[in-house]
Amino acid sequence: MPRSFPTDHHLKFENIRLGGLGLAADLVLKKKFAEAKQVLEKVLELSPDDTEIMSLLANIYIIEGNFKKAEESLDKVLSIKPDYPKALQNKGVAYHKKGEFEEAIKMFEKAIKNFSEDKKEEIADVYQNLGCSLWEVRRREDALEAWRTSLKYNPKQKFAKRNLREFTNEYGLPKSPVGMDDFWAFMDFKQKEYFSVKGKDNFDDTDEFNVVLGKIRDAWNTQVAQKYGRKLDRLKTKEKIKLFNEIKVFN
Repeated sequence: MPRSFPTDHHLKFENIRLGGLGLAADLVLKKKFAEAKQVLEKVLELSPDDTEIMSLLANIYIIEGNFKKAEESLDKVLSIKPDYPKALQNKGVAYHKKGEFEEAIKMFEKAIKNFSEDKKEEIADVYQNLGCSLWEVRRREDALEAWRTSLKYNPKQKFAKRNLREFTNEYGLPKSPVGMDDFWAFMDFKQKEYFSVKGKDNFDDTDEFNVVLGKIRDAWNTQVAQKYGRKLDRLKTKEKIKLFNEIKVFN
């Protein structure tokens, strides 16, 4: 059976496509977004269903803040390839930029499932984006875990590094938004103590949570705040952790 060789027309198109991709990327780096879009649109005239080109075009619209056009382009991509990970990631970015963080989380999680395992840098980027959306909806421990996972895939992911540095406190926990890291760490330790005593992982209801929170707050006020006051600030982290563990609220 004779082999099938690419035609001259096919080779010519591939050269035009690759050249267009390279030129568009260079123009984006130079922040010449209008010119980059023109190049990609010309390539799309030759190949209207090219999902990679459409995704790149959508990414430029996102950079410009034109989310309507970005989503139009991404919806077309996903109508052709519903599980195309780059389009799912870009749609997540668009949702995040619009403040629709729960929708962004869904898109990022779906993108992660559809990237092949060898695409480590791409997966790292999606986990970094996922962490940002999780932080916005106050799932802060999940956000830190997403950024840590990003660095497992790509230790050079600079934004994940920066976010972990900026949003992690001395206890390895999410930073308090109101500067109460010691109290939040004490709460975390005592909640875990309570769950260990009760042999479970979560509160059964709001009433139980409020009772436990009240006991933890009372212990903080009487056994930490009153006894140590500003002296707590002069203790090293290990010393504070030792102190918190020694105070038993639930037996």
